[in-house]
Amino acid sequence: MPFEIYCCDLLEKSYFCSIANNSSRVQLPHPHQTISKRMMEQIQTIEGKVAAAILEKNIGSIEIGGKTYEIAPPSVGTLILVSELVSMLPIVERVPNEKIFNSVLHHARHFKALGDICAVLILGAKGLTEEVEETHERRVWGVFRKKYTVRRTIDRQSELARLILEEVRPSILFDVIVKRLKDMELGSFFSITTSLSEANILKPTREVV
Repeated sequence: MPFEIYCCDLLEKSYFCSIANNSSRVQLPHPHQTISKRMMEQIQTIEGKVAAAILEKNIGSIEIGGKTYEIAPPSVGTLILVSELVSMLPIVERVPNEKIFNSVLHHARHFKALGDICAVLILGAKGLTEEVEETHERRVWGVFRKKYTVRRTIDRQSELARLILEEVRPSILFDVIVKRLKDMELGSFFSITTSLSEANILKPTREVV
């Protein structure tokens, strides 16, 4: 009889292994049977996801405006930042196909935050800024040259958001946002929040005298 291993995507197993919506099921043969190449690749893929999450390794790269950006692994912090940005977008009602043209022209000016949403999904919560050191040189009394170092913070989110709005087509923007949101493991986050909300509702309240 074959053995079965249940593995949760990325780090889910480390804190909420009971969440089943993102679980992957790998079936291993009996010890006396030979493990197929495909089965080994499946196991290695799961192990790779777990290792990538633990080591906070980037999961890919994307080129925008001639510059390559590393795609950060999913995190709760990134998801929360995206949620904050999405909450600032206006609500656009669905319209018949013949009215889409007018609707887009009317509402487009309110959606500059789409660049920031996509930038945060790509860079991740920890990669939105970067500290750099720059070495400069100046003359002292017009004779001696003295070097000094200046530290400054680069706003990578604003830089990438601007490039996205200027360089990326709407169809590509849509594909990138949808793909990154799928990588965010929304099902697991939803399970966590609903479980905790239910626990909070069931929590006994203290009577006020």
